[in-house]
Amino acid sequence: MTPLFRILAALVFGTTALAQGKPETLRLGTWNLEFLGAKGNFRNNLPPRDDADFAAIGKKVVELGVAVLAVQEICGDAPLVKVTAAAGPTWRFVLGTSGGWDDGKTSQQIGFLYDTSKVQLLFVDELTQLPREIEGTPIYHRVPLTAGFRSVATGFDFRATTVHLKAGRKAQDQQKRRYEATHLHDWLQSLQGRGDEDHDLVLLGDFNSTYGDDPEKLLEAGGGLQYLELSPRRPTILHFDDPIDQIVAGKDFVELQRGTFAVHGDLGDLSRDAWRKTYSDHLPVTVDLVARGDDDPEATFSRVTAAPAAAQAAQPAAQPAAMRATTRRAGWPPQVGQRVRLRYGLDGDLRHERAAEGALITMPMGAAAQELWVVIQTNEGVIGVPFARVLSVEVL
Repeated sequence: MTPLFRILAALVFGTTALAQGKPETLRLGTWNLEFLGAKGNFRNNLPPRDDADFAAIGKKVVELGVAVLAVQEICGDAPLVKVTAAAGPTWRFVLGTSGGWDDGKTSQQIGFLYDTSKVQLLFVDELTQLPREIEGTPIYHRVPLTAGFRSVATGFDFRATTVHLKAGRKAQDQQKRRYEATHLHDWLQSLQGRGDEDHDLVLLGDFNSTYGDDPEKLLEAGGGLQYLELSPRRPTILHFDDPIDQIVAGKDFVELQRGTFAVHGDLGDLSRDAWRKTYSDHLPVTVDLVARGDDDPEATFSRVTAAPAAAQAAQPAAQPAAMRATTRRAGWPPQVGQRVRLRYGLDGDLRHERAAEGALITMPMGAAAQELWVVIQTNEGVIGVPFARVLSVEVL
């Protein structure tokens, strides 16, 4: 399935009064939540998580003190709805759509949880421009997700990118991780080479590899990126001693405090099995950043706004045919706030589709529409669809 991009978050509009000159600490983290929401025996005969477990995860997120938490192995929207509800009314999430399994019901999606009292979500993209296959080898089953965040208090902004690299220790698994790390490095290096780009960037997630392995060597090539390391090392997963959940900082992200890198491995009074039943086989990993304000207000964030080149050639120059037919109806275009039914395709040729209903937030029109999104507020959250994948928008 070619990734679509789904936003499940309240949009934040308007400006924020900034505290000038006062330093602020924000904590970032990553946590693989081990098949959160999946049905079936994926966790070695552990009982399925119940509502009390989802509530405990939400509480733990708050206890971590994070403003932004990258998450991996999420099976659909529903479990994160429960987790953010337990975390509190200011918590939201964004979730990528890649990572689906062939059974049609299981997925290992990646995303971000974030606290809107601390940060504003500026944008989020799935890195659909990265290759999905190299020399016959499929890669990026979980397509990396990148997002921009701005401190509510100080205006400091940064880019966070989350990944879940290929698991496994076979030679083919290692090769897939090498391919994935290589293309991540090249993309991040291209950002760092742009003079007008914001260079405050961090890469974090489940790398399924440890220090000294090929992904570290490939990502650190050229000196633009640096793994954060603990000494002595601590495991980030219950199954073995090597840390595999990593945080990698851009060299110019000086606000990120390398010395605060921490693995939260205190299980409290829980046994390992009890911890895993409620939480995960992974442990959360965090790092702090300290900023007084935005030191590069003119810098921008490059966006992934178009489909891959091969898919672009098959798309109409302006609007898909179904969309053009819909626009001829009376009362077009729909107005912000109107309830609409949005139909959209799941892959480049639009053969597989989904539908959602909700209040219209934004509807791009005109020549620039192909680079923008249709966004609606549903009962479950906010859905954003690239215009090139929209089949129709019907006023209800």
